[in-house]
Amino acid sequence: MPSFLASKDNSKPTGQQQFIETADPGLVGIRDDLIIADGEKDITGFVWYLSLVAGISGFLYGWDTAVVGGALANIGDALGHNLDSVEQEWAVASLSAGAIVGTLIGGSFSDKIGRKGVLIIGDVLFLLGGILICASYSLAQFIVAPSMHRGRIVAVQSVMITGGQLCAYAVSAGLENIYGGWRILFALSLPFALGQGIAMHWLPETPRFAVLSGKIDGARKTLGRIYPKASEEQLDMKLKVIELATEVSVSLKRKHPSIMGRIYAVCTTPQYLRCTVCAAVVFLGQQLSGWNSFLYYSSTLFGAAGFTNTSAVGILVAGINCIFTVFSMFTMDRIGRRRMFLIGVPIMAFSLVIAAVAFHFMTMSTAGKLLDGQDYPKKWVGLMLGMMCFFIVGYAPSLGTIAYTTIELIPLEVRGIGSSIAVTFQWGGNLIISSTFLTMLNSLGAAGTYGLFAGFCFLTFVFIYFAYPESAGLTLEETGTLFNDGFGVKKADQIRHAKANKRDLEGAGSVDDK
Repeated sequence: MPSFLASKDNSKPTGQQQFIETADPGLVGIRDDLIIADGEKDITGFVWYLSLVAGISGFLYGWDTAVVGGALANIGDALGHNLDSVEQEWAVASLSAGAIVGTLIGGSFSDKIGRKGVLIIGDVLFLLGGILICASYSLAQFIVAPSMHRGRIVAVQSVMITGGQLCAYAVSAGLENIYGGWRILFALSLPFALGQGIAMHWLPETPRFAVLSGKIDGARKTLGRIYPKASEEQLDMKLKVIELATEVSVSLKRKHPSIMGRIYAVCTTPQYLRCTVCAAVVFLGQQLSGWNSFLYYSSTLFGAAGFTNTSAVGILVAGINCIFTVFSMFTMDRIGRRRMFLIGVPIMAFSLVIAAVAFHFMTMSTAGKLLDGQDYPKKWVGLMLGMMCFFIVGYAPSLGTIAYTTIELIPLEVRGIGSSIAVTFQWGGNLIISSTFLTMLNSLGAAGTYGLFAGFCFLTFVFIYFAYPESAGLTLEETGTLFNDGFGVKKADQIRHAKANKRDLEGAGSVDDK
């Protein structure tokens, strides 16, 4: 058993065990009630600053994923000829392929150079013209927040991503009839990368990385800025918790000094493998749901369906996505991550099934193919667009936002490598969709393609129902223990109920004292 964990018994805790007793009757973790700092319920300006600076990478990611669709509509014959479907797929897939490389780089080096270092490298690569987006890997990990607000703060990344997509579509609409406008679209992202590079001058490293680097004073100073109302004793306790937690990470690195050794450790240790698989499947399901087919190929899809200003339709799609992402930001900690998934993913599957039906009847006159220049029945076109919008209502607050919080399910000692593996599955799924969507439209037809996406959504729902535990309200250390003996769905509920009962008893005790 790791040194910072201890089994709970009926004896009175003393010494170090006082820090680590958990609300779960048989388990381990950090005793949350003993390390709640004064003012911890407040989200400080410093925490928002950390979130927003890291979130600029999310904006750039959203901008780049959406700007590709606008560029395809605008590029015309600027490269010597009009791009055919295969060339469009290769152009879009190159973004995902580069991001896979960047994710592996980011995950491999984040524990060596820190999340801040990964963000800086990402900015440099972006400014040099490469769209590796290796910084996107470390966004959720960089943000530091109390457990009661962790979901909301991490959701800033999703809000920034959807905001970037909305802005890209709006600018694309304005440049749609300007020759060479696609070059302007890509150039406009550079000021944001420069701005983030400047803002990072005041961005400290995470307390955990500071402790790993032996900079204890730096870690304590950062904690003091995150919890400005905390007493010296409370800060000492929080710092001690981080030191105890990082002992496991250091021990693992001593045992497996190479990157391949730590990957092997993740893949051969059941609890590490289970949590990594859980995060990877959610990320993969996010991509195979077909959402990025709207982003990358909106001009092709909606143009063939008869819409003249495809960028305007893109604004509608991105606007709904942004609105419901903000909704998720303020509700996920109250409703819960798992429950949001179990509500949102079925909405996605239902919407895609009805959209497939609409496509079937819409394209009956063209043998199931979605062809340009056709006058498709307006009622089926309207139903298709309505279902696409309803799909986003389910996607944005679930897979679109909460997928990024799954990184917290991976224990601290392997979070760098485990997250890298999981996010690689995300970009791998992105690569699959971006490189095959037009081919699927031609071979399966629009109805078959979106029926396939509906099937992937259903499989994702089944996996989440049986294997995704609720992490809202749990400390990062508690979430790291959920997969010790299985996928932890029941275990998470037990910990949450135990903590709730304890709070109720303490509340009753306070009333009795009065």
